[in-house]
Amino acid sequence: METMALANESPEEAGLGLRERSRLERLRRIRAAAEELFNERGYEQTTTKEVAERAGVGEATLFRYVTTKHELLLLTIGENMNQAIDSIEAADLHTAPSSRTAADYIARVYAVFEERAKFFGADPENVTSYLHYGFRAGSQLGAQSVAQGDRIINLVSSILDSAADSGFFSPDVESRVVAQNCNGTYIHEVLRSPVRQFSADDFWERLQKRLSVQIEPLFTP
Repeated sequence: METMALANESPEEAGLGLRERSRLERLRRIRAAAEELFNERGYEQTTTKEVAERAGVGEATLFRYVTTKHELLLLTIGENMNQAIDSIEAADLHTAPSSRTAADYIARVYAVFEERAKFFGADPENVTSYLHYGFRAGSQLGAQSVAQGDRIINLVSSILDSAADSGFFSPDVESRVVAQNCNGTYIHEVLRSPVRQFSADDFWERLQKRLSVQIEPLFTP
């Protein structure tokens, strides 16, 4: 029942009233239903009516929580991508102190995009849809997608700046421009993969080849 305490509620939620906790529980059900259906059928083939039925709510109720089908991508792929970027940032923070050579810095850049490649490979159809709609003018996914891209650009730029400070990266090249190009390459590889009917299994291999010609010539031993 919606009025029952949530088994997985946070300490903050425990202090909320029953109505607010019920609202959060419905939102969880909607998110879980959308994620299940997107995984089963893909974003394009899933309807909001099906999500509402799977969540056990009316379609009118669903639209009190999301205004468009696109916002369901925010609830699912967008949140998962935020968590993936959190992990990427944490992993690089752990690795950073051991950077001693040009190869170490290059490996850190590759590690960022290899994890992004794994994220894409785990759910290629829905990640492609998320990025595709995020770049549409006026898209409600746009702000989140841009913010996520900026986090990756900032991280890669900081790695390159550290490499430059250590004398391994060309001081005549703007690190942020390189980071933007690397992120753009990732996005382009995601969007072109289904068009070219490329397999997600070798996505990282294709991406790394493209990244290598952009960054390795800018490093000195």
